[in-house]
Amino acid sequence: MRTLTAVATVLAFASLSAAADGPIKLTVVSKKDKYVFDGAGKTPKEYKQELESIAKKLEKGERVAPPKPLPVDLTLVLTNTSKEDVTVFVGGDTNVYNFELTGGTGAVAMNNPVAFTADFRLPKAVTIPAGKTHEIPVKAFADGQRGFSRLVFWTGPGEYKLTAKYRLAKNADGEQGEELKSEPAKIVVTEK
Repeated sequence: MRTLTAVATVLAFASLSAAADGPIKLTVVSKKDKYVFDGAGKTPKEYKQELESIAKKLEKGERVAPPKPLPVDLTLVLTNTSKEDVTVFVGGDTNVYNFELTGGTGAVAMNNPVAFTADFRLPKAVTIPAGKTHEIPVKAFADGQRGFSRLVFWTGPGEYKLTAKYRLAKNADGEQGEELKSEPAKIVVTEK
């Protein structure tokens, strides 16, 4: 009887772990091999100090214009790892993605003081066939609300690791769903 209980417990735990992972996997992909560092004539150290100063002022609510977002060619890839079609709800205000950039000479993230319309954008249903993907392009290194409420900067040349998180919606009404997290992707930034 103890053996049966132990086996049942292990099987129950295994199915909970599989359920927690879910059928959708998130991957962040850079479509470019390398990006070029442009510190606007500043050394990486000076550029990082300037970005940190701007970030602090923005946190305090001071009026300051942040730099333009870095142009990137990234894609968030949602992969259906199951053997059945899966419907996900994407593209609404509930669907927030966030980046974490580490390595290189450092990274700075800051609030982006932009105004958004007050309407609530509902997600759209997308059915991903078994083994197939749905791609979300990212052309500016920004994330958060509507993909633009926070700016992310690398601070110099080097090899970085980029991780993404993406919040799915549970339904077409925009109720918050599961948060997916990617494995780190390599981003290489070179001198001009």
